[in-house]
Amino acid sequence: MQAVLVGSTLLAFGIAVAANWVVLYQVIRQNGRMLDRLDMLERRSGSSVALAQSHIERDGLPPGTPAPRFELPDIAGGTVSLAGFLHRQVLLVFSDPQCGPCDEVAPHLVRLHSEQSGHGLSIVMIGRGDRNENRRKAEQHGFEFPVAVQRRWEISMLYGIFATPVAFLIGEDGVITQKVARGVDEILALVPDGVAAG
Repeated sequence: MQAVLVGSTLLAFGIAVAANWVVLYQVIRQNGRMLDRLDMLERRSGSSVALAQSHIERDGLPPGTPAPRFELPDIAGGTVSLAGFLHRQVLLVFSDPQCGPCDEVAPHLVRLHSEQSGHGLSIVMIGRGDRNENRRKAEQHGFEFPVAVQRRWEISMLYGIFATPVAFLIGEDGVITQKVARGVDEILALVPDGVAAG
Protein backbone atom coordinates (compact mmCIF):
# COMPACT_ATOMS: atom_id res chain seq x y z
CA MET A 1 0.00 0.00 0.00
CA GLN A 2 2.81 2.36 0.92
CA ALA A 3 4.56 1.59 -2.40
CA VAL A 4 1.37 2.52 -4.29
CA LEU A 5 1.09 5.77 -2.32
CA VAL A 6 4.74 6.64 -2.99
CA GLY A 7 4.29 5.75 -6.66
CA SER A 8 1.19 7.91 -6.94
CA THR A 9 2.95 10.80 -5.21
CA LEU A 10 5.94 10.52 -7.53
CA LEU A 11 3.67 10.34 -10.56
CA ALA A 12 1.74 13.44 -9.43
CA PHE A 13 5.02 15.24 -8.75
CA GLY A 14 6.33 14.26 -12.19
CA ILE A 15 3.16 15.50 -13.89
CA ALA A 16 3.36 18.82 -12.00
CA VAL A 17 7.02 19.27 -12.96
CA ALA A 18 6.25 18.45 -16.61
CA ALA A 19 3.33 20.89 -16.65
CA ASN A 20 5.55 23.64 -15.22
CA TRP A 21 8.17 22.94 -17.89
CA VAL A 22 5.52 23.19 -20.61
CA VAL A 23 4.32 26.55 -19.26
CA LEU A 24 7.91 27.82 -18.95
CA TYR A 25 8.64 26.70 -22.50
CA GLN A 26 5.56 28.54 -23.83
CA VAL A 27 6.53 31.74 -21.97
CA ILE A 28 10.08 31.61 -23.32
CA ARG A 29 8.79 30.89 -26.82
CA GLN A 30 6.33 33.83 -26.70
CA ASN A 31 9.02 36.17 -25.39
CA GLY A 32 11.27 35.00 -28.20
CA ARG A 33 8.58 35.85 -30.76
CA MET A 34 8.12 39.29 -29.26
CA LEU A 35 11.87 39.93 -29.36
CA ASP A 36 11.99 38.75 -32.98
CA ARG A 37 9.24 41.23 -33.88
CA LEU A 38 11.03 44.07 -32.12
CA ASP A 39 14.27 43.15 -33.90
CA MET A 40 12.46 43.11 -37.24
CA LEU A 41 11.00 46.57 -36.60
CA GLU A 42 14.40 47.90 -35.63
CA ARG A 43 15.97 46.41 -38.77
CA ARG A 44 13.23 47.93 -40.95
CA SER A 45 13.86 51.32 -39.43
CA GLY A 46 17.54 50.92 -40.38
CA SER A 47 18.70 51.46 -36.84
CA SER A 48 20.00 49.47 -33.93
CA VAL A 49 18.35 51.96 -31.56
CA ALA A 50 15.89 50.37 -29.15
CA LEU A 51 12.31 50.47 -30.43
CA ALA A 52 11.23 52.76 -27.58
CA GLN A 53 13.89 55.27 -28.67
CA SER A 54 13.34 54.87 -32.39
CA HIS A 55 11.75 57.47 -34.64
CA ILE A 56 9.03 55.16 -35.96
CA GLU A 57 5.73 57.03 -35.91
CA ARG A 58 3.36 55.45 -33.39
CA ASP A 59 0.62 58.08 -33.03
CA GLY A 60 -0.76 57.77 -36.55
CA LEU A 61 -0.13 59.97 -39.56
CA PRO A 62 -1.51 63.48 -39.07
CA PRO A 63 -4.31 65.06 -41.12
CA GLY A 64 -3.06 66.54 -44.38
CA THR A 65 -0.69 63.63 -45.04
CA PRO A 66 -1.13 61.74 -48.31
CA ALA A 67 -2.38 58.26 -47.41
CA PRO A 68 0.31 55.66 -48.14
CA ARG A 69 -0.70 53.50 -51.10
CA PHE A 70 -0.85 49.74 -50.74
CA GLU A 71 -1.80 46.65 -52.68
CA LEU A 72 -2.53 43.62 -50.52
CA PRO A 73 -4.03 40.16 -50.90
CA ASP A 74 -7.65 39.98 -49.84
CA ILE A 75 -9.46 37.20 -48.02
CA ALA A 76 -11.02 35.89 -51.24
CA GLY A 77 -7.74 35.39 -53.12
CA GLY A 78 -7.76 38.69 -55.02
CA THR A 79 -6.08 41.98 -54.19
CA VAL A 80 -7.13 45.27 -52.62
CA SER A 81 -5.45 48.49 -53.65
CA LEU A 82 -6.03 51.94 -52.21
CA ALA A 83 -5.66 53.30 -55.76
CA GLY A 84 -8.90 51.47 -56.62
CA PHE A 85 -10.84 53.90 -54.41
CA LEU A 86 -9.77 57.21 -55.92
CA HIS A 87 -12.44 59.90 -55.92
CA ARG A 88 -14.23 58.28 -52.98
CA GLN A 89 -13.83 58.83 -49.28
CA VAL A 90 -12.36 55.75 -47.61
CA LEU A 91 -12.75 54.68 -44.02
CA LEU A 92 -9.58 52.58 -43.67
CA VAL A 93 -9.92 50.30 -40.64
CA PHE A 94 -7.05 48.30 -39.15
CA SER A 95 -8.22 45.15 -37.39
CA ASP A 96 -7.07 41.80 -36.03
CA PRO A 97 -9.17 38.61 -35.79
CA GLN A 98 -7.93 38.13 -32.20
CA CYS A 99 -8.99 41.64 -31.09
CA GLY A 100 -12.09 41.87 -28.86
CA PRO A 101 -12.75 45.59 -29.50
CA CYS A 102 -12.52 44.84 -33.24
CA ASP A 103 -15.51 42.52 -32.78
CA GLU A 104 -17.37 45.38 -31.06
CA VAL A 105 -16.89 47.76 -33.98
CA ALA A 106 -17.76 45.11 -36.61
CA PRO A 107 -21.59 45.43 -36.58
CA HIS A 108 -21.29 49.22 -36.83
CA LEU A 109 -19.05 48.85 -39.89
CA VAL A 110 -21.56 46.49 -41.51
CA ARG A 111 -24.33 49.06 -40.92
CA LEU A 112 -22.19 51.96 -42.18
CA HIS A 113 -21.31 50.03 -45.32
CA SER A 114 -24.98 49.36 -45.97
CA GLU A 115 -25.98 52.99 -45.37
CA GLN A 116 -23.04 54.80 -46.95
CA SER A 117 -21.73 52.70 -49.85
CA GLY A 118 -23.96 54.55 -52.32
CA HIS A 119 -23.05 57.96 -50.90
CA GLY A 120 -19.36 58.19 -51.72
CA LEU A 121 -17.90 56.39 -48.67
CA SER A 122 -16.07 53.08 -48.99
CA ILE A 123 -14.97 50.95 -46.07
CA VAL A 124 -11.73 49.00 -46.46
CA MET A 125 -10.38 46.80 -43.69
CA ILE A 126 -6.79 45.68 -43.28
CA GLY A 127 -6.47 42.66 -41.02
CA ARG A 128 -3.38 41.17 -39.45
CA GLY A 129 -2.41 37.53 -39.30
CA ASP A 130 -3.74 34.54 -41.14
CA ARG A 131 -5.96 34.95 -44.21
CA ASN A 132 -8.27 32.12 -43.12
CA GLU A 133 -8.78 33.64 -39.65
CA ASN A 134 -9.62 36.98 -41.24
CA ARG A 135 -12.01 35.29 -43.69
CA ARG A 136 -13.80 33.49 -40.83
CA LYS A 137 -14.22 36.78 -38.94
CA ALA A 138 -15.53 38.51 -42.07
CA GLU A 139 -18.06 35.72 -42.61
CA GLN A 140 -19.05 35.74 -38.94
CA HIS A 141 -19.81 39.46 -39.03
CA GLY A 142 -21.21 39.56 -42.58
CA PHE A 143 -18.64 41.95 -44.05
CA GLU A 144 -19.45 42.86 -47.64
CA PHE A 145 -16.65 45.42 -47.93
CA PRO A 146 -13.06 44.54 -48.91
CA VAL A 147 -10.87 42.90 -46.27
CA ALA A 148 -7.16 42.81 -47.07
CA VAL A 149 -4.48 41.04 -45.05
CA GLN A 150 -1.14 42.58 -44.18
CA ARG A 151 1.99 40.66 -43.26
CA ARG A 152 2.84 41.45 -39.64
CA TRP A 153 2.55 45.26 -39.31
CA GLU A 154 3.77 46.28 -42.80
CA ILE A 155 0.95 48.70 -43.64
CA SER A 156 0.35 49.72 -40.02
CA MET A 157 3.96 50.89 -39.97
CA LEU A 158 3.38 53.07 -43.04
CA TYR A 159 0.38 54.66 -41.30
CA GLY A 160 2.32 55.02 -38.04
CA ILE A 161 0.00 53.09 -35.75
CA PHE A 162 0.45 49.67 -34.14
CA ALA A 163 -2.93 49.08 -32.51
CA THR A 164 -6.36 47.71 -33.42
CA PRO A 165 -9.08 48.75 -33.99
CA VAL A 166 -8.00 52.06 -35.46
CA ALA A 167 -9.18 53.91 -38.54
CA PHE A 168 -8.26 56.74 -40.87
CA LEU A 169 -10.64 58.78 -42.98
CA ILE A 170 -9.08 59.38 -46.39
CA GLY A 171 -10.53 62.09 -48.60
CA GLU A 172 -11.38 61.82 -52.28
CA ASP A 173 -7.99 63.37 -53.03
CA GLY A 174 -6.15 60.56 -51.21
CA VAL A 175 -5.19 62.70 -48.21
CA ILE A 176 -5.88 61.79 -44.58
CA THR A 177 -8.57 64.22 -43.40
CA GLN A 178 -8.66 63.68 -39.62
CA LYS A 179 -6.58 62.41 -36.73
CA VAL A 180 -6.41 58.62 -36.37
CA ALA A 181 -9.41 57.19 -34.54
CA ARG A 182 -8.89 54.58 -31.82
CA GLY A 183 -11.75 52.37 -30.65
CA VAL A 184 -15.41 52.15 -31.54
CA ASP A 185 -16.57 55.66 -30.59
CA GLU A 186 -13.72 57.51 -32.30
CA ILE A 187 -14.01 55.36 -35.42
CA LEU A 188 -17.73 56.05 -35.72
CA ALA A 189 -17.11 59.77 -35.14
CA LEU A 190 -14.91 59.83 -38.28
CA VAL A 191 -17.83 59.09 -40.57
CA PRO A 192 -18.96 62.19 -42.47
CA ASP A 193 -22.47 63.59 -42.82
CA GLY A 194 -23.45 62.93 -39.20
CA VAL A 195 -24.36 59.28 -39.63
CA ALA A 196 -25.72 58.13 -36.28
CA ALA A 197 -23.67 55.58 -34.34
CA GLY A 198 -26.79 53.65 -33.22
